[in-house]
Amino acid sequence: MHMVFTSEEIDRLTVKNVAGASIGVATAAAYDEQVRASGVQSALVGYPFFIETSAGAVHSGRVDARGLLPRVFTDDAASYTVYWGDEALAMKAERSA
Repeated sequence: MHMVFTSEEIDRLTVKNVAGASIGVATAAAYDEQVRASGVQSALVGYPFFIETSAGAVHSGRVDARGLLPRVFTDDAASYTVYWGDEALAMKAERSA
């Protein structure tokens, strides 16, 4: 069994109401997410990806044998975009130039 939450849902889950006031609960690592590619596993292994966060951080590489991409850590709820295949390679080349 597994559950999937958006960053905003996690944010709401970590807020406690005390005497009518909302108080955020501090956490060691505010947010981390990890993409898992699914499909025909043998076709995904080695497939290029490029992740760009809304804060400008980038991660790139190739899908591993488990279909996992690296964890993306952020201090606040944030969005990120995953580019795949030729588009991922183009984004990596653009950033390297």
